[in-house]
Amino acid sequence: MSAKVEDVMVKNVKTASPEESVLKTAEIMNQYEIGCIVVTENSKPVGVVTERDILKRVVHERRDPAETKLHEVMSRPLVTVEPAATIVSAARIMIKHNIKKLPVMSSDHLVGILSLTDLIPLLKEQGISKISLKSAPEHVKRAFEGYLDPETNMRKKCPLIILAGAPIGCLGPKCMWYDANGCARAR
Repeated sequence: MSAKVEDVMVKNVKTASPEESVLKTAEIMNQYEIGCIVVTENSKPVGVVTERDILKRVVHERRDPAETKLHEVMSRPLVTVEPAATIVSAARIMIKHNIKKLPVMSSDHLVGILSLTDLIPLLKEQGISKISLKSAPEHVKRAFEGYLDPETNMRKKCPLIILAGAPIGCLGPKCMWYDANGCARAR
């Protein structure tokens, strides 16, 4: 049986107003070590701002992050998934819409968020063969290929350097190589 989105989603989603500055949002993203903020208006999600949005639409365009508002740079329309959806269907949505972050909605309420890197380790067990990457954008293909060997469809080893049996710079549970048994490289 395929895992559901609600089983793997992050439930504590950080949100911000469309009028919030990009600078303040980047500070929150750094503080919580997250890659995106869901933009809400009257408690309803209306967009998402990712690290890539900030790089492309603020830094690259040399805009002042203290003066630039989220509504000016957020990605929209917001693509979402329901908590009861399978992780395979969530991955298909991400590939179809060229996104790596997927807000989870239940009855018009934001209840979680799903990241492509959260899904990839689970997809090997749950049916990656059911997902076609032919039409996927290159950055999505690279995310899959970074974790799975495309020829064997087997999980690659963690690329971290090991010193005295311990991975250097390991992010622990936040790392896509980390599982219930610890770091894949350390075994």
